[in-house]
Amino acid sequence: MNSHSPFWGPTTSNANFCEEDYLVTRYIAEFVNTLTNLVYVFYAIYGISHLRRRANTDVSHVLPYWGLMGVGIASAAFHMNLKYHTQMMDDVSMLLTTTPVLHRVMTVNASRTTSVVVGVLLSSALFGLVVLHVVTDEFILHAVAFVVSITVIGVRTMQLIATRTPKDSAARRQIWGMVRFGAVIFELGFAVWLVDGWICGLLRSSRHAIGLPWAFLLELHGWWHIFTGIGAYIFIAVIDHLLCSEDPESIQGSFAWPAPCAARSIFAGKESPPTAKSRSKSE
Repeated sequence: MNSHSPFWGPTTSNANFCEEDYLVTRYIAEFVNTLTNLVYVFYAIYGISHLRRRANTDVSHVLPYWGLMGVGIASAAFHMNLKYHTQMMDDVSMLLTTTPVLHRVMTVNASRTTSVVVGVLLSSALFGLVVLHVVTDEFILHAVAFVVSITVIGVRTMQLIATRTPKDSAARRQIWGMVRFGAVIFELGFAVWLVDGWICGLLRSSRHAIGLPWAFLLELHGWWHIFTGIGAYIFIAVIDHLLCSEDPESIQGSFAWPAPCAARSIFAGKESPPTAKSRSKSE
């Protein structure tokens, strides 16, 4: 496999991944890592188009999807040219996506004043983190902030399911199925991201042996984009459904694939056994 001369010039980013640079074309540094970011864009477009069919949509509902699209665009730009400024765009876009979702789950049933105060505090914290990260290229605090945001969103999502769906209902089981699936596939994405760095030499030699196009399947960082794109979309869509749907018990037509499949899978759990009261009614 021969590399092309880079159209974008020398790499200036501090991060580079296992995919060989400029292998397919001189215009894209990491071909698979760039194209797989379309997953974020596709799910963002679906989410925005779904919201436009609803009457009670405001800007706070749309922002997370625009953030998801921003992640896809910024990450694609970074993997396309491997420049420091696009690396910063990629890093910052992750926090720009989680922050509006964090605000939504933290201000459920809050007064307008409280919502504004929380928004100002989160925005100030975000601004400080962004400035620190861009100026110093400090990674630990950035990663911790992202993990904390994801954790809070996950915990609050579980609480919303418990309070916004009837106990032992089919709707609760289906939404739980989607959330479990979203969490598992997000964690799987993180796992393949780690493996991509740990066994890069083995992956590269295997890709050389297999040859194109099947070698693309061993570009594990690309799978990180696909898996985390699906997981992020599911959590954004579930939160929006729980907070804004006129009928939280109906999930038909509300979610893009593979969320409906997850709702019907083993992740959704089994039907609870009928109680004595329900048996007597059926008899």
